[in-house]
Amino acid sequence: MIEGYRWRLVVDELLSPRYEEIIEAAEGRLMETGQLIAMFGNDAQLIDGELTAHDADGSIVDLTICALDSTWWDVETTMQEVLDRISLLYPDAKVLPWRSPEEG
Repeated sequence: MIEGYRWRLVVDELLSPRYEEIIEAAEGRLMETGQLIAMFGNDAQLIDGELTAHDADGSIVDLTICALDSTWWDVETTMQEVLDRISLLYPDAKVLPWRSPEEG
């Protein structure tokens, strides 16, 4: 579902023996989904950061993933297909009321 997206990664806190490599790769660039998955593998943990999806043209897609700590993620989207998939994979996930960017 998200294979065709490219991602902008903003890292506030990251644990990884490849910390510098990940930070350099993310700096100001959009990354393919596969590259992002490979980069994080089994030895990297995004603790505080944000991933914003972009389409093939580089336009922002309505999908943002925020890492709040090592176990808590917020997915912000109005895309029902994404919400349905998350609910299927994570039955304990909760849908929260939508906050517009103006609300902060």
